Amino acid sequence: MRNINIELLLDKEVKDPAGRRAGRIEEIRARKDGDDIVVEAYHLGPQALLERLAAPVMRLRLFRALGLHVHTHGRRAQWDQMDLSDPEKPVLRCPVDELTKLVR
Repeated sequence: MRNINIELLLDKEVKDPAGRRAGRIEEIRARKDGDDIVVEAYHLGPQALLERLAAPVMRLRLFRALGLHVHTHGRRAQWDQMDLSDPEKPVLRCPVDELTKLVR
C-alpha cells in the first residue's frame, strides 16, 4: 500500500494514455478501513469542482433562474483506473471514454 498526500493531487490535470485530457482532480472519495483511509474514486472536471465547493444544486438553480444554461461535465475514475506513480502528473490507465460520467 502506498501513501500519497491527497492535497497534492487536487487540481492536477489528468490525461489518458493517448494524451487526451480527462479533467482536473477536484474531489477525492475515500473511506475509512481500520486505521487506514482508502481512496475509492477520483472525480474530475467542472462538475466535480461544483461538487467540491458544495451547493451545486443552488448554483445550477440560480443559473437556470437567470436563464443561463450551464453545461458542466465531470467524470469518475475508480482508484484502479488512475496511475499515480508520478503524483505530479497523474495518468489514467484506461481511455477517458471508459470513465463514468458524473450526473448533475
